[in-house]
Amino acid sequence: MDKSQITLNQFFSFKGEELSQSRLSTMESTKKISSLKEVFSKEAKGIRWPVAFNEIMKKIGDLLNIGVLDIMVIAWNKYSLLLKYLDREKYSPDETFLVPLAEHTIKSEHHPYIEVLINDKMIGKIGFDINISLKLEGIILKIQDGKIKEILTGSCKGEGTISHDNFVIFEKSLEPIQLPGSIGLGEGIPIKP
Repeated sequence: MDKSQITLNQFFSFKGEELSQSRLSTMESTKKISSLKEVFSKEAKGIRWPVAFNEIMKKIGDLLNIGVLDIMVIAWNKYSLLLKYLDREKYSPDETFLVPLAEHTIKSEHHPYIEVLINDKMIGKIGFDINISLKLEGIILKIQDGKIKEILTGSCKGEGTISHDNFVIFEKSLEPIQLPGSIGLGEGIPIKP
């Protein structure tokens, strides 16, 4: 998979400044963060909690380094519509098939976390829930030899949230955007039953 693909971080233009002080304060008052703050204050001599908490929150962008294309391909692999292209008798490996996908929505959940370390000792984890929804139109998959070789793109709109302990700390909606004309997948991504 191409490492230069669009990530959720880029897709939602997340820079961290979008996190409002009131949301961060509310998050900081949750039970899990409060206990982490307590442990941190005992273990980290000379480092003030507000400075550490701001640095921890800057790392949220790293949690969004999830490829949008990866999310799409995983979802498409679940469609039984694509499984028929694994039949080599009906769909010769030498032929290319264009498969238009109906307008559809892909929903994806991710549960990353940030480990907080002091002197290489983990003192706690801050877990997050990332939920996204991508509505896609005009997508055509180019399939050959049981693999998705190229994606001929259309448009996409989406929305997403980042939460901690059921408290939404960031949310974003996107108006429809035109995706690049086609995305080549090199040797292709196998369709898996």
